[in-house]
Amino acid sequence: MTHPFTPVRKTAVLLFFALCAFYLILTPGTTSGHGYVGEEMNSGNRMLDIIGSRLTGQPAPAMVWSRHGPVPVLLDLPFLIIGKYVVSQDFMLSLEPTVLTAALMVLVFLWLRKISTPWMSLMLVMTGAFATMLWPYAYIGLETKQSFFVLLAGYIALANGTLRRWPGLALFGISAGLSLTVKDTGIVLWPAMAYLVIIQFRDDWRVRRLQLLMVSLLIVGVWGIGDALRNPYWGPRGGVLFNIHGWLTHSPILVFTNFIGVFGSPVKGLAVFAPVLLLCIYAIPRAFRSTHRDVTIFALLVTVCIAGFISLLVVPSDEIWGPRYMHVAIAPLLVCIGAAWPRLEWKTGLPLAGLAAAGFVISFLGAFSSYGVPSLAMRESAQNTMEWINGDPVWGGPLFESRLVRAWLRPGSEPVLWIPSHHWVWEPPIHVSAEWKPIDLREYSTPQSVLLQYWGVPRKGEMLPIFRVSLCSAIAAPFLFLFVALGTRKESL
Repeated sequence: MTHPFTPVRKTAVLLFFALCAFYLILTPGTTSGHGYVGEEMNSGNRMLDIIGSRLTGQPAPAMVWSRHGPVPVLLDLPFLIIGKYVVSQDFMLSLEPTVLTAALMVLVFLWLRKISTPWMSLMLVMTGAFATMLWPYAYIGLETKQSFFVLLAGYIALANGTLRRWPGLALFGISAGLSLTVKDTGIVLWPAMAYLVIIQFRDDWRVRRLQLLMVSLLIVGVWGIGDALRNPYWGPRGGVLFNIHGWLTHSPILVFTNFIGVFGSPVKGLAVFAPVLLLCIYAIPRAFRSTHRDVTIFALLVTVCIAGFISLLVVPSDEIWGPRYMHVAIAPLLVCIGAAWPRLEWKTGLPLAGLAAAGFVISFLGAFSSYGVPSLAMRESAQNTMEWINGDPVWGGPLFESRLVRAWLRPGSEPVLWIPSHHWVWEPPIHVSAEWKPIDLREYSTPQSVLLQYWGVPRKGEMLPIFRVSLCSAIAAPFLFLFVALGTRKESL
């Protein structure tokens, strides 16, 4: 019997707490006021009110529905309950994406440790955690639930051989179902989940028909429940398909260019916001020819399904940091890189280190300020069209955020004026001013981190405990990562 606390698992536990501590250094302490998160918080609180009313025999209030249904809200409930007694619900709910991102990276680490050396596994995990868009999304809160369950389903199905026991199969079925359910667009990932089922049962499905039936029913059942419970929100609005129809393109040429742009756009491309994935150009063919072909196909299916879906839209991204829908593909592709190069050698280590350094700078810029700041600045300058948000290099995420960091570092309190100018071809249209409106970057340069905001400033109310959490995290994170490195060194001897 395997001991529950093997060296690998000890290192994984330390890694989880180290990642959480690091992310908490720059925590905003709030859910950033995002509409989706606000909907889920209201829905979760109303769900708690209904449960409390039922238990006490009081009249139950009407349910408040969110666009993704109550299934993802169930994951919020523990944080909302704790938030009633510790600091605030807003603060506790802001920790959820941090915890999920850390858990996602621990899953990547455990998977890589089955196919790669300890140091290669750790380097890829650290690169994914700090040098891709996973870091900024540890504060934004979108996509993290879906990414976690997609990788969990893949890990259970592919990293542990054939599942024979019913509990493991049940966990796989529920995870696969949740990966299709926690977002209303998750259904596009059904080919990836179907492939995992095929892998599990392709050799002996006749003998294991009952197990195959149970897994299939769990996946379809979890998705069906989530889909049905989204209808109270989308039904009065005409349904999901009706609402998405206005965003669909009717040009096959635009579908093709969108697909290329998902990966290579200088403003929203995955190669910009997760540079390490450029290694996949060589890693995917190499891993496909190895003994880890199933891992490669799974990663490709997740990537192509999501990229194919968003390529059908008029604009394949939105005002959030980077190509947010591709968040779900990052972790599987990191595993694919580890499958291609299981050992850390200088031929792969040098380009990996270079891409990691570039990705760290870009990801730090995304974590520096709230994701909504560029949209507010664009609104002030009257340039906030969806097309400009996604395609204008003047407002490109890393470039604009670098301006904010420089404005924040600039001493004094005088305005830091910047003109987001463009080049008219060949002259301004009639009745349009040729002068571009300047904006004060200092108004937007406040970092989202509570630790940076309130350093040397009096702290009151709930900001005081949040500041203390961030400060303790800044002290603890280096030591935790040191223990992780020592554990990895011990394993590699």
